[in-house]
Amino acid sequence: MSVAARRRRRSTLVALGAGLSVLALLPVSVIVAWRAVRDSKAAEAVVALPTTAIPNTPTAILGVTDDQNYLTHVAILALSSNGAGGTAVLVPAGVAITGQPEGEPKRLADVYGAEGAEAMKVALESITSTQIDLVSVNGYAGTGDLIARAGTIGATFAADVADEEAGETRVVAVAGPNEFTPIEAADVLAARVSAQPEVERLANVRAMWDGIAVTVGAGKIGTTPAPVIPEFGVQAPVDMPTFMSAFFAGPMRVWQLASQRFGPEANPNDIDVYGYNLGEVIMVLASVAPSAMVPSLPTISLQVDSPYDDPAVTSEAVLRLLYMGANVMLVRTISDPPLADTTIRYSDPAERGLAEPLTILLGDIAWEDATERVAGIDLQVTLGDSFVAFLEETSQMSLAEVAAAATATTVAPDTDATTTTGAP
Repeated sequence: MSVAARRRRRSTLVALGAGLSVLALLPVSVIVAWRAVRDSKAAEAVVALPTTAIPNTPTAILGVTDDQNYLTHVAILALSSNGAGGTAVLVPAGVAITGQPEGEPKRLADVYGAEGAEAMKVALESITSTQIDLVSVNGYAGTGDLIARAGTIGATFAADVADEEAGETRVVAVAGPNEFTPIEAADVLAARVSAQPEVERLANVRAMWDGIAVTVGAGKIGTTPAPVIPEFGVQAPVDMPTFMSAFFAGPMRVWQLASQRFGPEANPNDIDVYGYNLGEVIMVLASVAPSAMVPSLPTISLQVDSPYDDPAVTSEAVLRLLYMGANVMLVRTISDPPLADTTIRYSDPAERGLAEPLTILLGDIAWEDATERVAGIDLQVTLGDSFVAFLEETSQMSLAEVAAAATATTVAPDTDATTTTGAP
């Protein structure tokens, strides 16, 4: 691994569409206090609750290149915990790599071009706070081999798919309904015209993956699920062909991450580079690949449960928790009806006291004793109607403004006494 790649792995890389910046860390004293409590043997012995493990969800990066070895497409693939099927998370190849020194790559595609597949994997892991099992980057022929088990793929495009070859532009597929062999489908994923912004290709890329998902259905004949060992969960495939066989062995879903091209103020050289919503990124990965998540900060690790169908509500909650310096490691959509207040369950009072500063952007909170734990999770957050109302109340405020207002007046735990932050 190169020096630049190691530097990226050590960093927490954050980029947000629409100019948002996040991750306002807690005071160092609070972080140190939290770690001392969390890591002490005494804290580990405070309670003995039933504990379940986060399900294993093996992951892989599938990259596609054109004839010039330019990275045109990236997908993070997460296997389901039963070893058959999973979710494809589509990432723009031009996604921003922030915090880079002058002269170093600014986009994921540039990292691949300068340093190769492993460095690209490290950069994507840093963006997503994950540790990914496999990476495979291929041209259209190699990609066609990997998706061959899907068989004939139908896809409907909103516009023609064009590719550039020796300075000439050719049409790979026309707008409207199409049917493709796997290698033809891979040719669509590899297609790129250098003068065309990537954002104009994303809808067709999504349509191709949607077509693959429909073709796979409940699972393709001739595929092999990944083995599941009781008490240990699904085992990670050892190579990409084995992974793809398991991925096509069950139902698959597709999630395309939202992105926004940087404007001239943040992008004076007019590079085809894209920001993203960190709340959405972590929400999606912590939902479909929770065992791949790694904490970026030396603070608490959270589980977020949402009873709402609207992913915008959940991603905003995740973003606010990240902004305050928490790690969100597991996100679930639950079928229970929403309660009036957001509920946070904790295992001992020290956890609650140290965690309260992290939750000030959620609105009214009801604290409860936990009755069970998830391994690696410190607190369980279940969103309630109070959070939705708080979102509406603060919709015209920046997160910094909401945090400032919330910390101006707080209520001490287990009392009705109102205290003002910083008051003597």
